[in-house]
Amino acid sequence: MSSIAYSYLRFSTAEQAAGDSRRRQMAMAEKYAAEHHLKLDLSLSFRDLGVSAYRGQNAKEGALRAFLEAIEHNLVPSGSYLLIESLDRLSRDRILSAQSLFLQILEAGVIIVTLGDQRTYSLQSLNQNPLDLIISLVSMMRANEESEMKSRRIRAAFDTKRANLATKPWSSRCPGWMRLDKPSGKFVVVEERAEVVRQIYQDVLADVGHQTIVTKLNERQVPLFGQGNQKGKMWQKNLIQHLLRTPTVIGTHIPFKSEYVDGAMRLRPQQAIEGYYPAIISKADWDRVQAKRKTWCEHYHVGGPKIGRNNLLAGLSRCPFCDRPMVLLGAQSPNWRYYMCRRAFNGAGCSDRWVRYPGIEDVLTVDIDEVIRSCPKPALTSDARKHMLMIIRSRLYDLRRRLASIISEQPKVRQMTRPVLEARQAAEAEIERLLADRKRLRIDRPKWLDVTLSKKLEKLRMVAKANTVDRPELHSILKSLFVKVIIDWEHNRLDIHWKHGGKSFVKVDMRPQRKVANKRRADRPRYQPGEMAPALPVVAR
Repeated sequence: MSSIAYSYLRFSTAEQAAGDSRRRQMAMAEKYAAEHHLKLDLSLSFRDLGVSAYRGQNAKEGALRAFLEAIEHNLVPSGSYLLIESLDRLSRDRILSAQSLFLQILEAGVIIVTLGDQRTYSLQSLNQNPLDLIISLVSMMRANEESEMKSRRIRAAFDTKRANLATKPWSSRCPGWMRLDKPSGKFVVVEERAEVVRQIYQDVLADVGHQTIVTKLNERQVPLFGQGNQKGKMWQKNLIQHLLRTPTVIGTHIPFKSEYVDGAMRLRPQQAIEGYYPAIISKADWDRVQAKRKTWCEHYHVGGPKIGRNNLLAGLSRCPFCDRPMVLLGAQSPNWRYYMCRRAFNGAGCSDRWVRYPGIEDVLTVDIDEVIRSCPKPALTSDARKHMLMIIRSRLYDLRRRLASIISEQPKVRQMTRPVLEARQAAEAEIERLLADRKRLRIDRPKWLDVTLSKKLEKLRMVAKANTVDRPELHSILKSLFVKVIIDWEHNRLDIHWKHGGKSFVKVDMRPQRKVANKRRADRPRYQPGEMAPALPVVAR
């Protein structure tokens, strides 16, 4: 029986994706498997496209992490082959970390083959010929040194740009209320936008609350400004807080320098540069606002590290009408916590019902078995996917032949009849749909998804039913399992969208507390689940 071979492809940048790196690595794996009579599992090739191996990112969160998890669960048969172009594709991390990863794979009985130099590494070969271990160490050391050298060169270039910030802007990126005038190389203020920021500062100095400011801006349909496409987005309280604490409003720029601490990137602030931007807020108003913020934080004990996790569905809960996130409104008593659509909370429309949160939390803790029982099985097995791809391939062959025949006959007639035109359009539309289906099916979905999913569900049950619930851990597991959870209060249920595919729902008593909280918004349109709420109109500037 032929041994199974898995290919692992990795490149770090989009430029390599546009080049020949991906095709070259895959061709080398196919050639080696054919020459050595190995069964190359193409449906389970592991691809880290645009993922760096310098800091071990691919082994922490990439496709290589999925392969390591399969090894830990004893799902990769002993004697299997892992085909890589060279050891630097596996890791460019520091030598001890790279060697640990290398030996972890070998100790699981997996044979590593570097296709570039046709070397084979296994526990048996290393014991028989220790020189292979030295060769692997030298290769990993060279890979790390190359990445370290590139990193030093980039840091030196950035240090030079950072030293010249007083005379030359870093880039054209700037706060949304200004733009870079390229001929002069200076930032200029966009007065209409700057006036919005000035009005926010005046409201704060007049003791107007942040949420009141947000509601007023959204009701007046003031367009957002900033980097990227802001269409359809709305003002929120955290944006107001950002505008009140960023020193760019008084013209000060604080550059940051990235550093790696314990394998994680940290941004360290450098010396502030005054006058980098044109100021739109006076220094006196800035100081008064900062004093008010400091007094408020000290009074309400705000600003310390957050402990625990109040909202178990943070980042997951969605409104059933506009599909926007739900915000959790808290109170001193845990029983008086409610969900509300963020769009309505910020005064931008939609239904503003309050939905009781405690019943939802009970489903995620005490009654977690209901959620686990509702979990759908993975949508496709490896065999089913191969069968569907074979059908698509056959259908594409027939459609392309038919389309080629229609096109070849076109010059022979003066005018194509309507049935012929419709047949051509139908064939082109079906080809486009089949190509999209084929692309979706070719996305890697490991065949051991059933096993790894059951492991996650067991961990979910254990954490949720513990005597003392580790709320941050429970929230982390839920985020790894769910795409989103729709709080469908009209039908008293949670609609759960799972990451592995499929949907399910669980019943829960949410008891909405009121229909409409604000008479002024009673006549606003309501939206059905699945429909996108219309974007806020953009005011001409």
